[in-house]
Amino acid sequence: MRRVLTVLGAVLLIATLGFALALYRDASLQRGRILPGVSINGIPVGGLTPAAAKVRIEAVVAERLAQTLGIRTGGQIWRPTLADLGVHADLDDAVAEAFALGREANPFRRLVIRWRLRRGINVSLRFSRRDDEAIRAVVARIAGEVTAEPRDAEVTVVDGAVVLTQAAVLGRVVEGEETVERIRSAITQGRREIEAAVVVRRPRFTTEAALAVTVPIARYTTRFVNIPNRNHNIALAAGKLRGVLILPGEVFSFNAAVGPRTPEEGYLPAPVLINNTLVPGDGGGVCQVSSTLFNTALLADLSILARSNHTRPVAYLPIGRDATVVYGALDLRFQNTTGHPLLLWSTVRGLRLTVTVYGPAQPRGEVAIIVGERRVIPPPGHTVTRADPELDAGTTVIEAAKPGYRVRTYRVVRRDGVVVKRELIGGSFYHPVPRTVRVGTRPVTDARAPAP
Repeated sequence: MRRVLTVLGAVLLIATLGFALALYRDASLQRGRILPGVSINGIPVGGLTPAAAKVRIEAVVAERLAQTLGIRTGGQIWRPTLADLGVHADLDDAVAEAFALGREANPFRRLVIRWRLRRGINVSLRFSRRDDEAIRAVVARIAGEVTAEPRDAEVTVVDGAVVLTQAAVLGRVVEGEETVERIRSAITQGRREIEAAVVVRRPRFTTEAALAVTVPIARYTTRFVNIPNRNHNIALAAGKLRGVLILPGEVFSFNAAVGPRTPEEGYLPAPVLINNTLVPGDGGGVCQVSSTLFNTALLADLSILARSNHTRPVAYLPIGRDATVVYGALDLRFQNTTGHPLLLWSTVRGLRLTVTVYGPAQPRGEVAIIVGERRVIPPPGHTVTRADPELDAGTTVIEAAKPGYRVRTYRVVRRDGVVVKRELIGGSFYHPVPRTVRVGTRPVTDARAPAP
């Protein structure tokens, strides 16, 4: 028995020494090379140097990174490669792992791995993303091509009829972070196609809404005298109202719509009412436009938010029905409370200014504007003397004293003859003016004087 054990021990020792010698010889032969039996992603790399293994695997990497991810945006599809999306192969890590197989520091572990290499060991090549910046760059390029602002329908008025000139266009916007998340998930799951997160934006004024604006729901006309500069200013300001769209709930501001009344904007000097007296000023006549619009807004039953009367009655409207404006100070503002889009339109024909509000055809109440509770304020008994640079020196003009007034303006709405609303719009105070003596101060040129 002792002899048998001795023989077995000797055989085992010889076998171990032989296996160790074979390993040593194999290690010597494969020094600096990946050991036989190793593959990366199924591609044999045994016997190759790490550099040669990288060259062999790079073709596989390039093929994988050249694969595309389809990104749909409605009817379009974009196909960036995985490389475009920031995917890269951890090739150096895979080659280093392959080279380390069978070279473990633990002798027993090294022997186990060498034994397993007889049947082959495969190292997985991992693909990963460093960050999302590449994905965001792709999404930004797509968004730049896809994103479009919605476009409102456009209308005009021809011979009193509202005509559609441009249909509305839907807008689209790419939700960037949501699309990045979808791409990230698709790469992780190995999917080949996704739908980008695209939000459709409706225009403010749709084609359907534009086609419904068909009838004048309120209209008002005032007349003006033939003063060329003033006529010019009226036409210029009225043109700013032509085609203004007021959506449900929106507040219209006269000053915002018309803008400053300056020479730079094309306005000319014309009489304006300052300190109860007409004097030349830029934009004279614009208040007739705001006053005409004020009456149109009243008749359209819109909510009046801001309105101021002149300091003195105006010639083109009854007291209590005017609306003065001063850019940056006094404004006419009202709100569209009808629940439907409205279109402003103005026309100047001859010496007549007309402002119309167009809207959808539907039953409406009958609107009346009532100015009542009128109280006359006697003028002061004294006389005022005022220098007037518009009169030649030596000329005197005497203006009689004028009374002032207090009134209250109401809007009454009837349906089928029944009053459904009686609304106080506001009070108006017009200053009394004393007897005024205007003394001319403008130098008089002597036409008989010889030329120098």
